[in-house]
Formats: sequence, C-alpha cells, structure tokens
Amino acid sequence: MAKSSKRGAATPKGHRSRAEDALSRKAVQHHDFVGAAAKDRERSRAVEEERIERDRSEVESDVVREMEEEFEQAAGVAKDARLADVLKFPRPKSFRQGFEILRDRGPAALEILREKAEERLEGMPAPVKSAVRLSERVIGMLAGPVRVGVHLIADALRTPAQMLRLLLVNRRTA
Repeated sequence: MAKSSKRGAATPKGHRSRAEDALSRKAVQHHDFVGAAAKDRERSRAVEEERIERDRSEVESDVVREMEEEFEQAAGVAKDARLADVLKFPRPKSFRQGFEILRDRGPAALEILREKAEERLEGMPAPVKSAVRLSERVIGMLAGPVRVGVHLIADALRTPAQMLRLLLVNRRTA
C-alpha cells in the first residue's frame, strides 16, 4: 500500500497528507502577504519610474551638451574669441531687452559669421562658389522690393499715427 505519491497528491483513501496541508496553509499565507504588498509595489514602481525619468533627462542633457560642443567645434566658435564674446549675452527678460540685444550685437555677429562663410567658401570647388554667388544676387534682388515696400508702408502708417497723436494731445489740453 502506498501512503502518498511523489507529487503530494491525495492518499489512496482520498485524504490529503499533512505535508500537503502544511504547504497549502503556507501558500495561502504567502498569497495574503503578496496581496498586502500591492501598495508597496506601486510605491516602488513610482520611485523606479522617477529614477528612470531622471536618468533619461540627465542623459538627454549630456547629449545636448555634447552636440552643442560638437557644433561649436565644427563652426569654430571656440577658436574665434570675437564670435564667442559676441554670442555670450544675458538671457533677455523681456521682448524689448531681446530686441535691444539683437540690435546691439546682431550686426557684429552677422559680420563675423559672414567672414567665416567667406573663409569656408574659398575652400570649396568652383561650381559651388558660383552657385552661392548666384543665389546671393537673386536673394539681394528679391530683398530690394521688400525693403522698399516695408519703408513705404511704415511711411504710410506714420502720418495717421501722428494725426491721432495730435488729436489726443489737443483733447487733453482743451
């Protein structure tokens, strides 16, 4: 007569063994413990996700910093102290301050960048040089009428603005 099989199944009389009962009790306790740990698991997942997001943002900022350095090296900004000096300006706090920064430093930066472009253009093949020169002329010819139109519109709007200003001043004094 066999008392129990190797797998811990029921005895020949259909009863479960003591070992089987002990295992089932422990399994239920373990199940209760796992069920109670759901909040801890959620908290742990949230902490892990925050860590992953923080690591991802650090990696992204490192990549951006490296790309910025590569672009500066490719453009020669680090070597050209004049351009580096012109491009280092405080972050504008208003639109007006940003406009003033552009007005003050823009022409110098444009001139330096134009000189760099001319240096690079000298090392290029003749067909590329001629294409660039031709595109410069075309853009210059297209920009001429735009400039004239902008000045005409500004002059046309200046007169009504002055008339409105005069009317407002006359009303205040009257």
